[in-house]
Amino acid sequence: MAWGILTFIWFQLTPDQEQVLKVLGQENLFPLLGLVFLVVGSLWVIFDITYNTYIRPLKRMSAEAGVIYASNPSHRLKIKGSKDITNLCRVINDFADMFENLNKTITQQILAARKETEKERNLLAAIMAELPQGVIICNKNGRVLLFNSLAKKIFTHRASPLRTEQFIGLGRSIFHLIDKNLIAHAIDEIQEWLNSHKKSVGSFFITPIYTGILISVEAIPIFDQNNAMTGFILAVKDISADINKYETIDTQLSEFHMALEKEMPEITFKGVQKKYDQASNIIRDLSLSKLPLTTLNLKDFLRTLQKKTGHECDIRINIFNEDWNTRILADAYSLTRALVFLFKNLSRLSSQKEFNLVISHPNDAISFEISWNNAPCRLMDIKDIMHQRINALPGFDYVLKFNNAKILLDSSDKSTCSGVRILTKAGKESLSPVKQRAPVMAGSRPEFYDFDLFSMDNQPKSLLETSLKELTYTVFDTETTGLNPDEGDEIISIGAVRIVNNSIVYREIFEELVDPKRDIPIESYRIHGINYEMVMEKEPIEQVLPRFSQFTSDTVLLGHNIAFDMKMLKLKEKPTGIRFNHPTLDTLLLSAVLHPVHEQHDMENIARRLGVNIIGRHTALGDAITTAEIFKKLIPILNSNGILTLKDALKASQRSYYARLKY
Repeated sequence: MAWGILTFIWFQLTPDQEQVLKVLGQENLFPLLGLVFLVVGSLWVIFDITYNTYIRPLKRMSAEAGVIYASNPSHRLKIKGSKDITNLCRVINDFADMFENLNKTITQQILAARKETEKERNLLAAIMAELPQGVIICNKNGRVLLFNSLAKKIFTHRASPLRTEQFIGLGRSIFHLIDKNLIAHAIDEIQEWLNSHKKSVGSFFITPIYTGILISVEAIPIFDQNNAMTGFILAVKDISADINKYETIDTQLSEFHMALEKEMPEITFKGVQKKYDQASNIIRDLSLSKLPLTTLNLKDFLRTLQKKTGHECDIRINIFNEDWNTRILADAYSLTRALVFLFKNLSRLSSQKEFNLVISHPNDAISFEISWNNAPCRLMDIKDIMHQRINALPGFDYVLKFNNAKILLDSSDKSTCSGVRILTKAGKESLSPVKQRAPVMAGSRPEFYDFDLFSMDNQPKSLLETSLKELTYTVFDTETTGLNPDEGDEIISIGAVRIVNNSIVYREIFEELVDPKRDIPIESYRIHGINYEMVMEKEPIEQVLPRFSQFTSDTVLLGHNIAFDMKMLKLKEKPTGIRFNHPTLDTLLLSAVLHPVHEQHDMENIARRLGVNIIGRHTALGDAITTAEIFKKLIPILNSNGILTLKDALKASQRSYYARLKY
C-alpha cells in the first residue's frame, strides 16, 4: 500500500518538482536510506511484538484447546502473551478442570454400571478360551470377530522355520486360512437345510491347512433378530493324530491277517476268518469313530454328485441303486469332490461323457461301481490320478483314506482298466464314547474378540473413502544399524501392532530381530540397545519380510516418520520380491498439519501433548505401540478439523512441510 501511495504522489508532481526531489535524493542518499531502514525495522519490531503477543498465542490456544477437548483432558494451556491472552488461558484451564472432573465422574458411573456385565463377559471369554475345540466366529463376509486360544494355536503352529507365517487376527479374512470354496460349500449346504426347514443346520468338512495338519471344521450359522444369517461359527479340531492312528491300526490289522493266513492251515484259517473279520471291523469302527465323519442320506449324496458332474464337467451319470434309503458314512464335501474329480479324469482318459454307476451293499459297506462303454483306459494313467491334488484338498488317495474308502481297479490284462470300484462304509450310530470335559478356569479375559465387528458396514466401499475409525491399520517401526539406507544400513528389528475397529489389539503383535549380516555401530547400539550377539543367529531379512508382509495384508500402514521405514523396506524389494504398496499414514505429518504452531513434532513431544505414556522407547515394538496410542488420540482432533477419511488424511499430510523430507 505504501509503495502505491508513493507512486501516486510521484505521478502528480510537475517536472520541476521531480528535478528538485532527484537533486535532494542524490545529495542526501545515505540519510534517506537510513531513514527507510529505520522505518522498516520499526514496523518489523511492531509486527513481531504484535504477532508473538496476540496472533501466535491465539493460534496455539486454539490448537491446544482442541487437544483438551478431543484427546487429552489433562492437558493445560501454558501460553505467554498479553494480559488478556493470559487471562483467557486461565479461564480455559478452569473450564478444562471442570471438563476433566466431569469426564472422570461420567467414566466412574459407566464403569460402575458395567461392572456386572464385565463379569459375565469375562466368564464368557474365559469359557471360549478354555474350550477343548478351536472356535472362530466370523461375520457374513468372512471377517474374524472372535477366536479362542486353541484356534490361535492350530493356525500359528510353525511347520518349518523357513515357512512363510500365516496370521489369525481380528478383522482379518478367514479365507486366508481356510479355502473359500470349502466355506462357501458349507454355507450353501446350511442355506439348503434352512430352506427345507430342518432343525440341524451345521455343516462339516475336512481340509488340510498350511501348517501341514489336517483339521475338521463344523460351520454353524449365526442369525440376527430377523432370522437372517449375519455370520457363522467355525468349530475347528486337529485330526491329524486320529488319521495317523487309524492308518496304523488298519496297517497292523492287514499285516496280522497276512500272518494268520500264512501260518495257519487253510482249513483252520477259514474257520476263524469270519470271527477275525468281525473283530477287525469293530476295531476299525472304534478308531474311525474319532474321525468327524457323518452319516449322509445316500439318495441326497448321489443327486448332489449327479448335479455337480453335470454342471461342472458336462458328464451324465446313470445311477442304478437297489436301496435309496441307505446311509453312507463319509465327509460329504471331500468325498463328493473326489468322485467329481475321478469322473472328470475318467472322461478325459476315455473320451466318454456318459458313465454307469451301480450301487450295491456288501456287508457293512457301500460299493460304487463305475463303468463305461468302448475302449478301456490305461491302468498307469488311472494310477497317476491317485496322487493328484483336488483343489484345496490333498491327494485323491488321501481323501479316500480319511473317508475310510478304498478304490479297486478292474483290470484283466494288468495294463488297461475297464471299470473302477470304490468301497465306503455304510452309515450307522457312532461308537464314540462320551468325553469328560476339563473344568473352565475363569481367571482372565483374552483380548482376541470384538463383537462390534458384526455391525461393520458390509457394503463395498473405496478404501480412500473409508472413515479413519473403520480402517484396519498395521502400526510398525524398525530399528536399524544406522540412518543411511542408501549407504548400506540394514534393518535389525521390526515391531508392529494392529488397530482394528478403532481399538489397539495389543495381543496381535509382530516382533522379530533380524540378522543384518554386518556389524552394528556403537552409536546405534547406544540408541536401541541391540548388539550383534543378539541378532547373529536370527533369520535374515529375506525370511522375516515375507512373514511381515502377510501380517500387514489388507491394512493401512502407519508409523512415525514412516518415510524412513518405507525406504528401508523399498531397498529390500529386489532381493525379497516383496512390495509394500499399502496406503501409508504418518503421525509426524498429521501432527504437523494439526498443530503447525508447535515447532517440535518428535514422538516424545507429541506424546507429552496428547497425554500418552511412552514405554519401551527405541524398541521397534515399543515405538509401534506408542505410535498407535498417539494416532488413537489424533483421530478425534482430525475429525474435528474435517479430516474424516483416508483420502482426507493423505491429502492433509501432503500440506505439511515434513512431507518434503526424502530418504
